[in-house]
Amino acid sequence: MDVFVQANKLSLIHTTSVSTELILEKLFFLKKMVGNTPLTLIDNVNGNPISAKLEYYNPLSHSVKDRPAIYMFEGAIKKGIPNLEETIFIEASSGNFGIAYGLVGRFLGLKTMIVIPSVVGEETFNRVQKSGAIVEKTPDGYCPRRNERDGAIVKVKDLWLKDPKKEFLNQYNNADNIRAHFEGTGPEIWKQTNGKVKMVVMGAGTGGSIVGIARYLKKMNPKIKCVAVQPQMNHHIQGLRNYQESLEPEIIQKNRDLIDDWVEVSDKEAFLATEYLWRRGFYVGSSSGLNYFAAKKIARKHKNLNLVTLFPDTGLNSFKLLQRNILKRLSLRK
Repeated sequence: MDVFVQANKLSLIHTTSVSTELILEKLFFLKKMVGNTPLTLIDNVNGNPISAKLEYYNPLSHSVKDRPAIYMFEGAIKKGIPNLEETIFIEASSGNFGIAYGLVGRFLGLKTMIVIPSVVGEETFNRVQKSGAIVEKTPDGYCPRRNERDGAIVKVKDLWLKDPKKEFLNQYNNADNIRAHFEGTGPEIWKQTNGKVKMVVMGAGTGGSIVGIARYLKKMNPKIKCVAVQPQMNHHIQGLRNYQESLEPEIIQKNRDLIDDWVEVSDKEAFLATEYLWRRGFYVGSSSGLNYFAAKKIARKHKNLNLVTLFPDTGLNSFKLLQRNILKRLSLRK
């Protein structure tokens, strides 16, 4: 079922008055819907199996971002927010989180606003709009540069400070972002691999996924290695960051001890890997190609690894952008 048709059906439960008890009941329902995504064997390189969590099976945004959106709303509601009916929950996003946040907010009967870079794909922008959120564009790139004033995050903070009716949960420094993966994705990986996972390899955007997963898996087995993947500088991968050129989220700053190594992947490598996955029947976004390429790169150099990565989203959220970049790189090979 299309995510927006599904959200419209869910919104039938919406009432005109905002009740904290009803919101928590709805969040409990959403937590049952989201997660438990398949773990699928993608490849075997040098005797090392590479499996991926297919996060596009999450039913709202068809991405991993359903998880933190739900948990962040839950954490905020439990802490208590006065005047819920008048509050506008505002966030910065380059796509998937904005879609998930808007849809969860609409289902809960809450107002949301997303500030988004103008360079995101047309499909992504349209889906954020259709989620029910108010959308504002900024002229910056996929993530704010160091010391840059006009980044989406900076604009959100400015709007938040100027308007007491706006609530900024800040996915880049929110413990519930981590908790979504410590309580959900991490335990799922452990269970699905029967505790045999030896390494996780995944991109770092806000840092919530890799930190939450790493924290859980290292609790279960301290020998498990966690490798963070970042795109090249001046990249075109939505949702990820190169920390040499961009602001490093507080989640990463506070939890670098959980990350054992870093791998950088170029745009060309990520988009060609994405094209390969499409041919294999995995219609995923470019961050999945980036993760898969990094996992293969590591697998070629080691033995006796059981690698797990994430395929964070569907390619539908940014199809034209993906198509343009993949065709461009295919033409370079001729």
